[in-house]
Amino acid sequence: MHFPIRSRGMRHLSGIVVAIIAAALLVPSPAAAAASTSTALTLGTPSLSARPGENVTLRMRFDAVPMSEDYRVFVHFVNSNGAIAFAGDHYSPQAPTTWNGSVSYDQTVAIPSTAADGQYTIRVGLFQDHSPWDRATLLPGDGVTVDDELRYIVGTLTIGSTPRVLTLGTQALSGQAGQNVTLRMRFDAVPMSEDYRVFVHFVNSNGAIAFGDDHYSPQAPTTWNGSVSYDQTVAIPSTAADGQYTIRVGLFQDHSPWDRATLLPGDGVTVDDELRYIVGTLTIGAVGATRVLTLGTPSLSVQAGQAVTMRIRFDAVPMAEDYLVFIHVVDTSGAIVLNGGYHSPPTGTSAWSGLVSYDRTVTVPSTLSAGKYDIRVGLFQDHSPWDRVALQAGSGVSVDSGLRYLVGTLTVGGATTPPPTTSGPYGQNAANYRATFTEEFTSGGVDTSLWNDHIWYENSNSTINYKVTNGALKIWPQRDASGNFFNRTIDTDGKYYQTYGFFEMEAKLPVGKGAWPAFWLLNHDGDTRPEIDIMEAYSGGGPTSGWSDSNLHPTTFAATVWPTGAANPSAGQQKLATSDLSAAFHKYGLKWEPNRLTFYFDGQQFYTVNVSMSNRMYILLDLWFGSASGQPDGTTPTGESNSYIVNYVKAWQFQ
Repeated sequence: MHFPIRSRGMRHLSGIVVAIIAAALLVPSPAAAAASTSTALTLGTPSLSARPGENVTLRMRFDAVPMSEDYRVFVHFVNSNGAIAFAGDHYSPQAPTTWNGSVSYDQTVAIPSTAADGQYTIRVGLFQDHSPWDRATLLPGDGVTVDDELRYIVGTLTIGSTPRVLTLGTQALSGQAGQNVTLRMRFDAVPMSEDYRVFVHFVNSNGAIAFGDDHYSPQAPTTWNGSVSYDQTVAIPSTAADGQYTIRVGLFQDHSPWDRATLLPGDGVTVDDELRYIVGTLTIGAVGATRVLTLGTPSLSVQAGQAVTMRIRFDAVPMAEDYLVFIHVVDTSGAIVLNGGYHSPPTGTSAWSGLVSYDRTVTVPSTLSAGKYDIRVGLFQDHSPWDRVALQAGSGVSVDSGLRYLVGTLTVGGATTPPPTTSGPYGQNAANYRATFTEEFTSGGVDTSLWNDHIWYENSNSTINYKVTNGALKIWPQRDASGNFFNRTIDTDGKYYQTYGFFEMEAKLPVGKGAWPAFWLLNHDGDTRPEIDIMEAYSGGGPTSGWSDSNLHPTTFAATVWPTGAANPSAGQQKLATSDLSAAFHKYGLKWEPNRLTFYFDGQQFYTVNVSMSNRMYILLDLWFGSASGQPDGTTPTGESNSYIVNYVKAWQFQ
């Protein structure tokens, strides 16, 4: 049975219909319910660590079917003798009689302050909340085993009254033989029994220590408490071989018998059988020596209010992860006068190789004073803690203390009136267009003279899940005060309208169950509400939906045309299969002519509809939930790190 994708304008009515149909289809027969049961899955993080007296949060997971009654969930922490040391019984947020599909939620358990150090198995299950308190038989998922008491072993908890070793501030470092490398050492600390010394081992692919560094922490470990973070600079030997090294750290006694201390591994940290904690990597030599090159035209000039195109260049080798590129235009004091935003290069930095050269256009504010400015670029992580990356400076390039590489200069003259248009839509002949709307999100906040933060028929949700930062608009999935996910729309209703012309957005999309980002045009002046959906994507459906992959990353988007409103038939829809749309920025464009609509992806035409639409329309950017993406749940990544990131929105009129 095929259900067509709902238009955004019809989502309320059609959502009710689909929900009724889905409910009817999903109710199992009594025989089916009796013949099947839920599956216990491993915890979201199977290996946990904590200290006595702390709380530990378990991501409980089941592959569920409706149960015969509303069982209670038990959690047993079992010591090495097989005894229950402590427990955490609770009700699932969703009643087991209504379970269906993926059930995932966080359960926090308080660890007794008297809990002994050691490793505990975490055993879970379901039991009746009434006499005779029987436990339910479940299926064990991958990696799960069951004991003779119907307890399903889903993970481990290591308890220790010791510091926790954290990853380096910058986990993936690179350098050259003979250079220095600076490590940001980090511990989540408690006072130690003595003042241990810190060791750092750089271990090659054969498991041998290539070089190392022993030192004292600036703060004595006997006085450690809370966050301990400091920089330690290590000299890389001039004889060090090219390659990638794991960085392993730990504590040891500064006296005989020189014993090492047992610590707790933090998130992303593993420990070897020598009590060395792997906190990062160092790549030496050609394997990781991406070089920053000067701009294709190192000396640029522009009038205030104009756009300038920079040819960004790297001599690249594959890197540890996919970093973002930033562009800063700075004055003689080093202060940023123009943030050129951030972007993904055409090829992700984990895969780029050789000469990488591409154009990036930046609009100079009309208020920028005349003068000569430096152009500084660099790479940074696309996730917390957003660290910048140490690179090699190519010929003619220098680097400042903020890991910003000076690649050219920009000379700015006085503003012209009006500012001339120097570029058109991506892949189009600029001579055929004049700019009418340019939003590059450089003002430091959402410009309320241009944008609203809710669609016309809804009230604004007071929970803030959007902001302008680093030259981009971000909208992210978030639960509001009631604990529910909510829709967010940023639009120009009542503030900017246009009929015909070219509309373009550059964006990177979010991931996860339920996420439904879009870029579209709408008119609601009358009862007929024409709508043009330039981009809609649905990450939550998975590979069988045709919209996303098994990781729930969007790999397809659609353009849809509703000439007389979503209550009436569409004039057509075209889906376009792509690469992962959350992995890099892409351009989505529409050329709206009196009798034809043409849609573009990264400058390439992929769909044309011969239709006449003449109503003025306004621009909408939104992150909603539902439709082909399903409903968001506990697996949906929330927060700024999973944002719908919009670098710019622009419109042009035909000359």
